[in-house]
Amino acid sequence: MRKRMMATLAVAAMLLVGVGVPAVTGASSGPTYSENWDGRGSDSLKCGLAGEGDRPDDGSGWIHWVFSTKGASTDALLTLGGTGSGSYSPGEPLTANIWHFYTPYAELDGLTAGIELFGGQPGAGGGLVISDYCPNTAQEHLTVAKTVDTSYERDHDWGISKGAESELGYVLPCGDGWPDPHAECPKVWLFADGTGDETVTWTVDVPYEGHVDSKHRVAGDIDIENTGNLDAVITGVEDLLAGTPVDVDCPVTFPHTLAVGSTLRCTYDEHVDSKITGDNVATAFTERNTDPGYSSVPVPIVWGDPDVERNETVTVDDCSDLAGCEELGQVTAPHSGQFTSSHVFRFADFDECGSYRYDNTATIRETGEDASARVKVNVQCVTFEGETAWAANGAVPGQLRYTNRGNWATYVQYGDTAKTTTLFAGRTLDAGQVSFSAPVDGKVTITVDLAGPWQFEDVAENLKVQGYATAPRGNPAPGRFAHKVACDAGGTTCEVVVPANNFYGVHLNVGQLVPDPNFGP
Repeated sequence: MRKRMMATLAVAAMLLVGVGVPAVTGASSGPTYSENWDGRGSDSLKCGLAGEGDRPDDGSGWIHWVFSTKGASTDALLTLGGTGSGSYSPGEPLTANIWHFYTPYAELDGLTAGIELFGGQPGAGGGLVISDYCPNTAQEHLTVAKTVDTSYERDHDWGISKGAESELGYVLPCGDGWPDPHAECPKVWLFADGTGDETVTWTVDVPYEGHVDSKHRVAGDIDIENTGNLDAVITGVEDLLAGTPVDVDCPVTFPHTLAVGSTLRCTYDEHVDSKITGDNVATAFTERNTDPGYSSVPVPIVWGDPDVERNETVTVDDCSDLAGCEELGQVTAPHSGQFTSSHVFRFADFDECGSYRYDNTATIRETGEDASARVKVNVQCVTFEGETAWAANGAVPGQLRYTNRGNWATYVQYGDTAKTTTLFAGRTLDAGQVSFSAPVDGKVTITVDLAGPWQFEDVAENLKVQGYATAPRGNPAPGRFAHKVACDAGGTTCEVVVPANNFYGVHLNVGQLVPDPNFGP
């Protein structure tokens, strides 16, 4: 506030250049003396004093003013005009007999200056003089240099295919979604009487298909050196690879201050699709130079020989469900290769009936390329025919039915003593017994014993029980029964513990093994 007021008063008090007079009497808050600079000291160029006193050493320049007739004044204010601007208070040493002022450098041609004294009159002689000055020599400059290194790999290309062929030539879709649900593969049918034994032959073809260049890469360093005499605030680094911006990795966070003489090294590593051509140019941007920034000399992208060359000779491995994994052999470019293997399938070699799938995959060890073949072998067996079974009230089927129309489901009337009833499958087929224990702590154990050849069907919750306080009516819904048990599929005994009640519905999924009448091609 004081500086603004003094600057205003200084305009009114400014006199002819080189002339000083006392301020008007009575202006107690104004200056007691004012004087304009008359140009003295314009030849006092002394840049060697940089860093001394309040002189900056960053190249930004200064003007050191002195008023040698400080006299009795207690304060002073220096105001610049013309090529300069601003008002400035005295600098150190304040206790000397001379007022010292340090201002930013301004062009002397066209510069005006005036001093105002406060609290007393000046001494005799002297006046406002430039003691020393140095122009603004500070300049930001970055030197950007970069390297361009290219690399790529060459792979000899191999194909691979595999097939299987049976003697009898039963070929049907493989299914199962592998390798293709519509693909065809041999099927072998092994009958229980020993007929159908046959040999299957696998063939692996490995054709040579030339070479492929890949993993084209351009990488290098970007060195940004501060070759100016001002610290530079870098706001970003851009790298154009054949005109396309690529990612640059710098070990700092932007904005970043790069001191004079320091170097920032960034890197780039770009994978490209092919042997691109053109130049690579890196540019650093600063707060002072946002456009166009500081750019490197364009460096051409040059491709040489491949850094890595692979797979002139490849090894073929084979893994099968029959023989495990083995090495078939090697193939060397430019020749192609073929490998075969065989296996005889016999009914006597199988302990269990059913369908078997034998997968066989040949792989080029070096490239990972593979091809698969599949053989399906069917061994004649019996099939499971399921039936629904219900516990009867006694040994007679259909004695207590849920409903007398349609559904033949039956339930059991239970007292306070143990009870055994007959289990009927398919309405009238005796499938075993269902035993109800006497109540123990309000619980009843229900045990199912199937008679041969009946077995529990391989389904979830194949035993379901529901208790009733009163005789049930209507079609039962076993899926909603309160008690459900998964009895061992193929087993013949199972039990469940339920709360004691007056009536029970006991539902089971059972069945028998019978010869498969549909076996064969």
